[in-house]
Amino acid sequence: MKNMYPFKFEPIYVETVWGNTKFAKIRGRDEIIGSSWEISAHPHADNCIANGKYKGQTLSTLLDLYPKQILGKKKRNQMLRISFLDARDSLSIQVHPNDDYAHKYENDEGKVEAWYILKADPKSNLIAGTTTDDIQVIKQAIKDEKIEDYVDRIEMNEGDFICIESGQLHAFGSGLLGLEISQNSDVTYRFYDFHRKDASGNERELHLDKCFDVVDFSKKGQKFSYPFKIQQETTVYQRKEFTIKLIDINDKYTLYPNGDTFYCLTNVLNDCHIIYKDQIIDFGFTENILIPADCSKITFKGKTRIIISYVD
Repeated sequence: MKNMYPFKFEPIYVETVWGNTKFAKIRGRDEIIGSSWEISAHPHADNCIANGKYKGQTLSTLLDLYPKQILGKKKRNQMLRISFLDARDSLSIQVHPNDDYAHKYENDEGKVEAWYILKADPKSNLIAGTTTDDIQVIKQAIKDEKIEDYVDRIEMNEGDFICIESGQLHAFGSGLLGLEISQNSDVTYRFYDFHRKDASGNERELHLDKCFDVVDFSKKGQKFSYPFKIQQETTVYQRKEFTIKLIDINDKYTLYPNGDTFYCLTNVLNDCHIIYKDQIIDFGFTENILIPADCSKITFKGKTRIIISYVD
């Protein structure tokens, strides 16, 4: 008998040195929030279930108890991490390792991530790659504190997607509010942090040796733009780490889980609701829901944009 159902979660809000107030206002909070972990089973931020039979249990606990019912045929290390970033200032110029390096040195997963932009100040941009792949030029630029002269900046607007590969130099940009879909990892190596200081007056640690171990300066960024189009279903990315689909709904849309994988749902436009069996579940703007593999069909009702993330 199926005992799974659509999971809502208690978000884990993190104040950061670069955080903003856009996302906090959406959530009705008066504070600075840089990042919000929305669906995660990572040891650094393990979300609690907010609804139903398993309310109060952490996601990692349920994955221990019911791996097949939640993950289907996927492995525990294939669980995705869903979060939001709200940047008043640019994040550090940084890089993430691949799986092999992260397994060997960090006891964690590597990190490939994709960003979807919900809100953007005029002319906001992010860093996705460099203008040269000459490692000696980059090393000298770091010594001279001129790394910003060699980064590739991409202007981002509402509705834009971009994928950041492991090994790719990058920085989420000031004035952007974005959804991050990634591997379940929390490993970041900083190249440069603009000499920012924390609450104690200290600059944050850089990780230059590890950065140069994992960086690949040939990796570049490319954005994709998706204006809202009624009843549009688009596969944005399909890769081994995750598949991302964008669903623009005018009235209703039905998702049919096949038992092989889980689905992470993010509402990025308007409040709506979903129907599951005899339940009507509110699904608000910026809310996230995990659909375990062991679920029946789910129907969305409303006019909104849903991002569905899963491992194919």
